[in-house]
Amino acid sequence: MDEPQPVTLPNGRNLKCDTCENELFEHRRWKLQTTGMTFMNLDWANRDATCFVCSSCRRIHWFHW
Repeated sequence: MDEPQPVTLPNGRNLKCDTCENELFEHRRWKLQTTGMTFMNLDWANRDATCFVCSSCRRIHWFHW
């Protein structure tokens, strides 16, 4: 696992945790599962979300870009 790092958003500002105002995050990617795709056994075809996990309080900040 990579060390927590600051995250720069597309608008040029640094991401700050909404809960504790920490500025260090771990980067993750998660599948956005949908009922229809799961029903057809096509979970692999779902989109991914970019997630940043706060290194202090562990709150997950989800982004889809």
